Amino acid sequence: MLKHFHFQSSSIMLFVLFLVGCSSTSETRPDLAEYSFLDSTKSFLELNSTRKNGAVVDKGNFYPKSAYSFSYRYCANSSQQAKNDVAEYLDLAKRTCDANIGTLVHQETASWCVYNANTVEERPIFSVRISSTELWADLCLDGPFVTLRVIENTNAPSNEWLSAAQVLGYQPYSIHRTLISDSDASGVTNYTAQPNVITQPQVWTEESQFIYTNKGQTVCLFEQPKGSSLGHTYQGAVMQAYKGRVKVLATAKFKGDIRIAPALEKVDWYNEAYIDAAANSWFVCG
Repeated sequence: MLKHFHFQSSSIMLFVLFLVGCSSTSETRPDLAEYSFLDSTKSFLELNSTRKNGAVVDKGNFYPKSAYSFSYRYCANSSQQAKNDVAEYLDLAKRTCDANIGTLVHQETASWCVYNANTVEERPIFSVRISSTELWADLCLDGPFVTLRVIENTNAPSNEWLSAAQVLGYQPYSIHRTLISDSDASGVTNYTAQPNVITQPQVWTEESQFIYTNKGQTVCLFEQPKGSSLGHTYQGAVMQAYKGRVKVLATAKFKGDIRIAPALEKVDWYNEAYIDAAANSWFVCG
């Protein structure tokens, strides 16, 4: 039956194939998405050789990133292709969210598909983020780098998934949370780093605990000042941990977020400097 359908947009074709081929049964757990956006993302990347020639980046070795997060980067053929891919991918996210009877809520860290949007019963289903950058043009000669990220529940119970999503950047509904407009979310095409945001400071990840208890461990901190299109990563060794904070002797500064940057590019900086920050601000990088 599928061969009778003809679409010009590859995202529409992908979505129809996905819905027909992956429909769930009545035994699906209520806290899991009926249609997986991660599966749909991987199909999106397989649609042409340009996307397939990319690489998985920011691989998480610690929970919850290791369980729920997928990040990927590829080199577009042109600026127009990158722009088209961003629009197509965001449209695919909306269609998948609609199929799951969800609503896209655009937050600063990502766009989150949620049940019961803007109510106390709101629950995350998945998140989507995609951006492109003209930086590192010497490594991507024909067009910008395109980077995308998906966060989605795999098989965890509702409470465990909700806590993990918050660690990975989801902000639960409250009158104080900050949302961005739909147009702002779809217009993000500058370099954007992988969010390193924990909305509940008292919640630590396995990575935070590892850093806090391992003096001498090589760690990094990414800082992107508001309004900046780039930001920098600071790298050093853990010297001291106290009261939930970690003091690091930083010895290197790199261009961009090294978790997704296509190359390590040092910038001029001090030979050594101490940086003191909350344990959950750091990530293992060596």
